[in-house]
Amino acid sequence: MAADTVVSPDGPQPPPESGPEQQWREPRVLRTWAAIELWIACLALTTIFLSVLWQVISRYVPALNWPGVGELANYSLIVLTFIMVGYLIGNNGHITIQIIDYVVKGRAFVVVKAVSAAFTGLICAALVWEAWALIQAYPTRTTAALGIPIWTLYAIPMLGFASGTVRAFIRVFTAAREDVPFDAAEAR
Repeated sequence: MAADTVVSPDGPQPPPESGPEQQWREPRVLRTWAAIELWIACLALTTIFLSVLWQVISRYVPALNWPGVGELANYSLIVLTFIMVGYLIGNNGHITIQIIDYVVKGRAFVVVKAVSAAFTGLICAALVWEAWALIQAYPTRTTAALGIPIWTLYAIPMLGFASGTVRAFIRVFTAAREDVPFDAAEAR
């Protein structure tokens, strides 16, 4: 009869068990990339908040009126939307229709997950190609108020969809693993 170890709160913690129940972790490079995506998204969200606040205040203080602030808020929304594509695909946070999840079980469910991840990756790759074509088509155009080169605004969706492509194809090969439910409050 083996003695069970008792763990005290102040004492050393036992090593994590390495069994089939241990969750798979993404490689460090993908976790770092996800942290960068979240940081950029938080910066864009803060910019949107401050830009809208500036617009509200400038209605009462006309000297603060600046046409570029509305453009800044609009383009920050674009950045926020597209930079999070890869993060949400990689962390099971994208919109899915889970009806088939309850009907199909076992190996067929793994095939469904792999095929849907492959299609997601192909669609993201096509959108990367389109963003690249737009960058090539308008290399000298700029925005009206701020003078931001248009190609930089197309580069953000290209990066987001490239990240989505990589993460979707990773999900093809990890389809047999259990999905971790997405929890937006637990951003990693």
